[in-house]
Amino acid sequence: MVKLEINNKIYNDLGYDWWDENGNGNLVSLRYLTNPVKFNYINNVINNQRKHQKNKSVLDVGCGGGYLAEELAKAGLEVTGLDPSSTSINAAKAHAKQGNLAIKYVNGFGEKLPFESNSFHFVCCCDVLEHVKDFPLIIKEISRVLRDDGVLFYDTINRTIISKIVMIKVMQEWEGISFLEPNIHIWDMFIRPKELIEALSRYGLVNQEIKGLSPSMNFISHFLNLRARKKGKISWQELGKRLNLKLSSNISCTYIGHAIKIKRYSVN
Repeated sequence: MVKLEINNKIYNDLGYDWWDENGNGNLVSLRYLTNPVKFNYINNVINNQRKHQKNKSVLDVGCGGGYLAEELAKAGLEVTGLDPSSTSINAAKAHAKQGNLAIKYVNGFGEKLPFESNSFHFVCCCDVLEHVKDFPLIIKEISRVLRDDGVLFYDTINRTIISKIVMIKVMQEWEGISFLEPNIHIWDMFIRPKELIEALSRYGLVNQEIKGLSPSMNFISHFLNLRARKKGKISWQELGKRLNLKLSSNISCTYIGHAIKIKRYSVN
């Protein structure tokens, strides 16, 4: 069997199309389909954590074109975004400048974060772990740069039959409704919650909760809306409204959660 290679080249190819309303959907779809529910989850936890403290520093690992970073900055946080794609970072910088948002963007890798230890109150790592060969190494680096009692937010994809159907077949392979290029996701690289929690624990991070992300409609409606988007009959923004992704107890496909760094834990 031929071993598939993950297609991370798309992050360089997309460039300034991250913010194109009529973009091709390779990653533009994230802005309206998943980013709103992820930001709301993260922002709610951060607000609860900050009730009696002025914790404001946030690192967005794998920030891409800046979708999540910009929402965090608008919420009044001090945001640093990091991504290995220089074209994505340039697009993020340009768009932040247009919106007069003071976000620090850095070109770099999650496996070797270019920051001092104990630098951030919060770290976000969304849509990243399923794209790398050694996700525990990224967890280790995140733990290093987090302060004591700091919070890691993660979002990734479970390795199940459901995720193979939804994330591989529906989104990448079925011609009538697919909108992602081949191998942006590879099923074997998806991460079961147990595997992630084990890595978190190894590096002093105590998982707090896991929630699923699910559309508020049945499969047939989901199929018809994806078909309409494929034909250009509705926009990505309209598709996002119709799917209306919400937090759920169903973690069989994508899931989101957060973990807290144990005080005085040292990453060697």
